[in-house]
Amino acid sequence: MKVLCANPPWWIEDPDAIYGSGLLAGVRAGSRWPFTSTVRSRPGQYRFGDYIPYPFFLGSAASYLAREPGVAVSFRDSIALREDYDKFFKYLAEGKFDYVVIESASPSWGHDAELIAHIAADYPHTRVVVAGPIASLGEKLLADHPLHAVIQGEYEKGLVKVVGGASGLVGYDILTEAELNAAPYPYFDPLHANKYWDSNPKGQVFPQLQVLTSRGCPFRCIFCVWPAVMSNNDPDGTGVRRVRQLSGDYLEGMLTELIGRYGYKSVYFDDDTFNLGDRHVLEVCAVMARLGLPWSAMCRADTIAWDTWRVMRESGCFGVKIGFESGNQWVVDNIVRKNLDLEKARDVVYHLKALGMTVHGTFTVGLPGETPEQMADTRRYRSSLPLDSFQESGTAEIEGSPLSTLRRTGSLEKYAGASLEGYVAERDGTRKMRLVELRDAGLGEAEMCLRHGRPAVAESICRNLLDTGGEDGKVLDLLGSLAVRARKFDLAVRFFSRAIAADAAYAAPCLHLGLLLRDQGLAEEAASCLRRALALDPESLDARQALVALGADPDDGDTPDAATQASLARSLAAVPVSSWGRTLRRAMDAADAPQEADAAEGTDGEGKYPRLIVLDHGLRFLAGHHFAYNLGVLAECVKRELPVEFYVYADCQPEAVKVLRAKAVLQPSRYESHSSDRYCSWLEDFLIAGGIAEFNLFKNLRDLDPSDIVFCHTADPKIVRGIAAWYLAMDKARRPYLCLKFQNHCFRFVAKDQRALARSIFRLALKPFINEPKVSFAASNKLIGSQITQMAEKPCPVFPVPLQLEVPAKKYRSRAEKGVLRIGYAGEGRVEQGVGFLPEVAEAILPAYPDVVFELQFACRFVDDDTLNRLRSFGDRVRVHESCFVGDDFHRLIASFDALLLPYQPTSYVERSSQIVIEAIALGVPLIVPVGTSLALEVKQFNCGYSLIRGYDGLSVIEAVAHFIDNHDALARKSADAAPRCAAFHSGGTLIDLLLASCGVPVPRTPRREGEGGNGAG
Repeated sequence: MKVLCANPPWWIEDPDAIYGSGLLAGVRAGSRWPFTSTVRSRPGQYRFGDYIPYPFFLGSAASYLAREPGVAVSFRDSIALREDYDKFFKYLAEGKFDYVVIESASPSWGHDAELIAHIAADYPHTRVVVAGPIASLGEKLLADHPLHAVIQGEYEKGLVKVVGGASGLVGYDILTEAELNAAPYPYFDPLHANKYWDSNPKGQVFPQLQVLTSRGCPFRCIFCVWPAVMSNNDPDGTGVRRVRQLSGDYLEGMLTELIGRYGYKSVYFDDDTFNLGDRHVLEVCAVMARLGLPWSAMCRADTIAWDTWRVMRESGCFGVKIGFESGNQWVVDNIVRKNLDLEKARDVVYHLKALGMTVHGTFTVGLPGETPEQMADTRRYRSSLPLDSFQESGTAEIEGSPLSTLRRTGSLEKYAGASLEGYVAERDGTRKMRLVELRDAGLGEAEMCLRHGRPAVAESICRNLLDTGGEDGKVLDLLGSLAVRARKFDLAVRFFSRAIAADAAYAAPCLHLGLLLRDQGLAEEAASCLRRALALDPESLDARQALVALGADPDDGDTPDAATQASLARSLAAVPVSSWGRTLRRAMDAADAPQEADAAEGTDGEGKYPRLIVLDHGLRFLAGHHFAYNLGVLAECVKRELPVEFYVYADCQPEAVKVLRAKAVLQPSRYESHSSDRYCSWLEDFLIAGGIAEFNLFKNLRDLDPSDIVFCHTADPKIVRGIAAWYLAMDKARRPYLCLKFQNHCFRFVAKDQRALARSIFRLALKPFINEPKVSFAASNKLIGSQITQMAEKPCPVFPVPLQLEVPAKKYRSRAEKGVLRIGYAGEGRVEQGVGFLPEVAEAILPAYPDVVFELQFACRFVDDDTLNRLRSFGDRVRVHESCFVGDDFHRLIASFDALLLPYQPTSYVERSSQIVIEAIALGVPLIVPVGTSLALEVKQFNCGYSLIRGYDGLSVIEAVAHFIDNHDALARKSADAAPRCAAFHSGGTLIDLLLASCGVPVPRTPRREGEGGNGAG
């Protein structure tokens, strides 16, 4: 008898995502509240760092069943493996299993039911058994789905019964405490053992072992699932809830075996409530003290003595999770029914912090009967606690819990404050958070968010409106506009098409679709849309002017009817559109023209052009400076008809791969260091990652010609080591030209007293190239260049950035002429970029200088909510954009600033470059930068207008900003003068010239084309 205990894949694709992720992953078995979220991994590509709980009940049932004679048990946790569906079903087909056991719950059931139907259709000999919270639906599951059996509650015994011949509904029959302490240890194997991870509470060490020391909880929180439906049968909170605990001897034997077998470095006890009584906790502490591993646990604040917390700490407990649920005592007592005194809980948190423990707080949002004022109480209470981390979870409605019973019956006797009035019902906690937080926001609020630079929030509001109100032309049109702003033009076409279908009399989506198609060079289709828009709104000046610009007479020609327009929109939805628009499409079309792979004859008889091979181990996204750099190289190569190939990061955004015609094959190191100090950790990464880089190149760069140029413009020590091994392994006569450009040394990640040793190791990586005549080096700034020259004993010139500036540089205007000065900030908003100083700076500068406003753009969500709220409190004088600007839009944003403020942490940017500095100088924008950094070196090199930040604190930043304002006219004039010098050097043309010259290759002249003036910058 072959039985598979499976936790199948759970991936959700969202093809309509604009600013959010287009892919969600779910966690099912092992999570009390299964949910979906964005993750680092991709189907079939495991990446460490995602929250992945061990499937406790499934693992225990597998090992319990395995001791039955004649039963062969397999265990497959596809969620932990990040497995895709093809591989899961292939495993299922090869295994020829008699039974497949799946644990499921309400959030995943819609997905799981389809998967089960697929199994039943394709593998008719396999009987499907369902367990988990969803089993509380009982006979209904059996009537509606092709199931052999449904097991309620914990299912060790029930699964034995099913394999022994039982079928249908198998009722509650759970292990007693004695049976639990005699059961086999949970299932672990080498494939799965080191895949599970929970990063909270802070201080976790990988690899992490997740186990239970008990089952059940005597408390009756309204939303809690396992104590109600798995360990007990108490769906309305009126029954007695049993708790069974493992003995110290059993626990020590289990931990000793698993730790010895799989090398775990920390333990997380994920009980419903770990600290139920001093006796059990002290017994576990004694075990952990003997084992000597750091550990953490899920706890309550009020179930053990204060001195027991101290014993926990002394035995190795570094942190705990504590559930508060709400910051309003009435809600805790009357809705949640948690029986927790919030003030006493606060005292416990302070006590734990005094002991040196980390504390992770958990809170729920959207409880039945909870008011917005009570939710605000939770935020205030949470802010008053010295938590190291916290989570807010949407109150998920899962079958078998009292909350689910309330939804079905309308009231609960023991939960007096729980009410369905205004309650948002939702099974997925992630989706519930969005619905609750934005439930009162309408289209007007979405439009306001868009105007104030918060397009991601605008998208969330629109999604809520569609979820609750169905297809709406105005909402869909706004989503289309958001997609245009995000440069996802194919997605914009789909939204505009849906808007036209939803409201055939609404002119705006026809207009917006027409303008989009016009910009993409689809003149005939654009004219059709614009004529329809003009027919619906004869006063539309935009539609009339756009038709004139296309060379069409607005008052002549057939006007398509609604059906024709809808059909056109649907057909356009499949048209692939470059997210960089019309200009790059022409460049890509040119790049597609036939070229000889090995050579192309120059127009002036200088000989054949070499092939350029560009390696970028850092490119991941369409937006950002990595992509802009490669795009500049591509544009210049297209202009020169220079053959070019790009090799990029394997998980690179598909749109970026498509634009560059790249091969996404470079694999990063996923090795997790086991060293306790930072230097050894860096050394481990250096050695392992170098080997991976070497393997990548051996595998993917074949058939090279000696005339080829391999250009790695993101070289760092670990990549260099791999490149050296790959390069020197080739026959000397076949080696191509190689140019390594360094952005930094990565020494900033090494403790200062160990940097000399780190440099020695780096020099060993560079040493093989010293006597290689076809290898050259370059750097992003003079400081790095001089250091590389010393270590490598070769010249290391500065290479320019291949800027593509369609936006003109700022002309000089005095402060009086401007009337308003715009101090700008643009970046990801990371901590080391000084974003935390911005509220303090605005608070000091705005009252002192009435003509100053701040314009702030945060490309990523690294900025904490408190900082954002403080910045928004200044009103119209501080404008915040929470969106990513790319290409010309980003350059227009920078050019709109009268100064660019970069209050970066000096120690992080001593040698590290930032392309935004070059862009600002080339656009004629003065800069405010930290002294003693590569940023200051760049502004001094071009003698542009700048103000130096003398220290890494708020006062120093304020003084530097004030210095710029007081000296604006002189600094603005210097920047206007410096712009053409910077733009002349930092161009695609200069970069390619220097690259070819550094390799000793004759520089091909740019072919002159009709209408072009000659050799222009990229």
